[in-house]
Amino acid sequence: MKTPITFLICSLMLILFSNCATSQFDKNPSFIITEAKYQHWIGGKPGAKGTLVTIAFAEPVDNNIQFDSIFFNNKSAKLSFDSFNEKRIITGNFSTSNSYDKIIIMDKDPKKEFGNEVPKLTKKSPFQLSKNECVISYNIKNKKHYFKLNTLKKGKTIIYP
Repeated sequence: MKTPITFLICSLMLILFSNCATSQFDKNPSFIITEAKYQHWIGGKPGAKGTLVTIAFAEPVDNNIQFDSIFFNNKSAKLSFDSFNEKRIITGNFSTSNSYDKIIIMDKDPKKEFGNEVPKLTKKSPFQLSKNECVISYNIKNKKHYFKLNTLKKGKTIIYP
């Protein structure tokens, strides 16, 4: 008798939790995306590389929207909002550079290591996303919103001099 009741309770909990996970995303945001792509980039210094995510919007974008962060490829980055050639775009830059210009002293005497800077770590994404999906975090009247975009297209690699 306990087995069917336990199964029913577990099934209900699973349905409730899965609905909560999908309900955190806005279904109909107040902006229209016209283009979304990601591009790998390579810098002029050895080891300088990363990924740039660019999202273009149709005019107009509501002035009450403040874009905050983007989650992509199991990482997060701050968004920047720009106008370029009559387009309104947001970009997120995910640097995966392994070059570090500062000298790090490594010694068995910890006193000699005093003054080393702690490397900046990138925040992990709280979302499970596939290769061409991202989540945009934005605020409207101080309330946090999330929009999941699953149509990112891969662009050509950018090579900086």
